Amino acid sequence: MKDVKGRGLKIGERVRIEQDIATVNGMLYKHTICKIEALEEGKLQVQDRSGKLWWVASNQVSASFL
Repeated sequence: MKDVKGRGLKIGERVRIEQDIATVNGMLYKHTICKIEALEEGKLQVQDRSGKLWWVASNQVSASFL
């Protein structure tokens, strides 16, 4: 699976959210740093620093944020 910039993604890696994502459970804001917990076809589960889990599309994250 690849991120928005074409870089490979793997479980345990830190990524940055590239756009605001509104859900019924709250808002995941742009530029939030998250950790990848699970990978599926076209989407991945990330955990933010507060411990909340989110499902996002692979084109909504970037692994090259430093």
